[in-house]
Amino acid sequence: MNERDTILLNNYFNGLLPPEEARDVEARAASDPVFMEEFALRKEMEAFPRKEAEREAFIATLKTVGAEYLEEKVAEIPRIMVVRNNMRRWIALAASVTLIATAIWFFTRSGDMTTYQQYAHHEPLSFTVMGDNLVSKTDAETAFEQKNFDRALAALDQVLVAEPDNVKAKFYRGICLLELGRAAEARAIFEPLAAGNSALREDAAWYVALSFLREKNTEACKAALLKIDSGSVHYKAAQEILKGL
Repeated sequence: MNERDTILLNNYFNGLLPPEEARDVEARAASDPVFMEEFALRKEMEAFPRKEAEREAFIATLKTVGAEYLEEKVAEIPRIMVVRNNMRRWIALAASVTLIATAIWFFTRSGDMTTYQQYAHHEPLSFTVMGDNLVSKTDAETAFEQKNFDRALAALDQVLVAEPDNVKAKFYRGICLLELGRAAEARAIFEPLAAGNSALREDAAWYVALSFLREKNTEACKAALLKIDSGSVHYKAAQEILKGL
């Protein structure tokens, strides 16, 4: 995909196009197979920050509801009560406290640490070309969903034998290598993609930074994060990591 189409997709997904031009983009995505694949890739990646925002909103709600619940339960306990009832109430309250604290810990256990695991949230692998019967693609999708990255890597290698220019297969092969602890090999895939013009350019740049984060190479990670453009969907997370390093 050329630079003009990349800018067009950026403007579309950032809501910068007039309605008529936005409809033209959608119409082209429905009729142009190459553009359709790039459009679908970008749409998948754009959905990821919204999922993260929903997760953060849930955590905030959980904390608020938990605090209000505890206040209500404490208010319900009378000052004078029979010892047996007192004990039952406090046992129930303690159980509630434990449950809420555990839930909050589960969703925020990495909140005070800047780690690879905290930010490495991968979009599901999905090949979008209709009528494609390549078995290795289905195998790769299933294995990746199950976090069986060894098997997914092998399946993606088969996809690339049949389709050497499949950008999505290359990108997810890099993710598999990264998850398997082969960060340098993963970067060898991500860096050319980050320098190219595909719909995965911004995501590849983000994964270059994540690869250094996984290696705990702080300076290289900072340098990679600073290259992420302010218009990228990963910009906010990049700034968070920079503050934590």
